[in-house]
Amino acid sequence: MGEKPNIKCQKCGYEWHTKSKLKMVTCPSCNQKIPNLTLRLRRLIKAIAQQRRGIIGLEAAIVLIAFVIIAAAFSFMVVNQGLYATERGKVVIQEGLKQASTPLTIDGTTFVRTTVNGKTVNVVIVPVKAFGVKFVAFGRNQTVITLRVGEKAWANAYCGVLYDSTDTSKTYDPSLRYKNGTQAVKFDDFVGFSYNKTAWVYVNGTYGSNLITGAVLAIANSNGDEALDTGEKGYLIVTLAAEDAAPARTAINIEIRLDKSATLSIEITIPESMPPNTYLPII
Repeated sequence: MGEKPNIKCQKCGYEWHTKSKLKMVTCPSCNQKIPNLTLRLRRLIKAIAQQRRGIIGLEAAIVLIAFVIIAAAFSFMVVNQGLYATERGKVVIQEGLKQASTPLTIDGTTFVRTTVNGKTVNVVIVPVKAFGVKFVAFGRNQTVITLRVGEKAWANAYCGVLYDSTDTSKTYDPSLRYKNGTQAVKFDDFVGFSYNKTAWVYVNGTYGSNLITGAVLAIANSNGDEALDTGEKGYLIVTLAAEDAAPARTAINIEIRLDKSATLSIEITIPESMPPNTYLPII
């Protein structure tokens, strides 16, 4: 079966099929030279096909670039979210550790003050310091001290940081007080604190018969604020009114609740026998 004609003579009208790659072909009927239109057509089709492949390649490149950009953006988002989650996890762990531990520790011997007859105790002094942090906030809004003496208990006996009675704008610093310029200050010189209604703070006083039931913090080497810094020494002073004084064998429990940290519990028991009118160390 013959192939379908693909060229026609312009002179005699004869049609035939040719695969010639020459620009001019000879008509089998009249020997007339005529242009080889099939060659031009094949070249045109080839050129169009090549152009189409170029367009398809360009489209594929554009699509590939778009995928790369999207993948890069998604990868950045994933990495960014991972870093954010890691940072948040770090913060949560730090907060958990902070709330599970206390930045306050007892620093030395606890003392109690016996009354004149030696039968009861009306002052407890606990030395404290900041531990593992730069400072511990001790303002009245950040601190709660729960006090239990025998069968009596107070939900919050904290009165705040002790201020200077001669200058109520400054915190009281026992390390700077000297009697007659030679003798260092004694606990009796400032444990009898009282409330200043004008300045709205508790100020230092002297030990006497008008003690109130409450707790204050005196800061030695103080820089003047209501925070206990690492370089400062704190004295937690708990005084008991005459009707609240603790007799022998009484259990005293002091719980210091700081902002966002664990509670520091201090438990002491009043000895069975005590010398009168003195400070007694509690081991």
